[in-house]
Amino acid sequence: MVEVVDTDSQVFIIEKVSKLLDIEVETDSEICQFKKKRTAEAQRNSKVYVRWALDLKVSISSLENDGQAVNEAEIFLLPEELPNFTSALIQHSILFPTNFSQQLSMERGMYCIRIKSQESPINFAERLVGALKSLA
Repeated sequence: MVEVVDTDSQVFIIEKVSKLLDIEVETDSEICQFKKKRTAEAQRNSKVYVRWALDLKVSISSLENDGQAVNEAEIFLLPEELPNFTSALIQHSILFPTNFSQQLSMERGMYCIRIKSQESPINFAERLVGALKSLA
């Protein structure tokens, strides 16, 4: 049987992730979810400037005594953002765990990248924030 992290440690981890992502957390008994919109802008030609509100969703579940959890993120990216984002994700100083998975799909004319791993939520959030900063 897997033991759940004590409440103080769990609160510390969730608050740290919330600060890193700069997102308020929504919790229930099993899952912590972080959701927000990020703004992306692009000039399509000399007369057309476009701004999008893109979804960013992160969830943490099954937080264990050793601080490991199942972490998932869903990030919508403009086609021109994908190379910078994936490069920053790969080059981050925190290495991927061996059980890291990534799925890419095209939705509404944008890329949707879904990331999942079992690791420290803080490491997961730091890597994700580093990749998102490459888009600024």
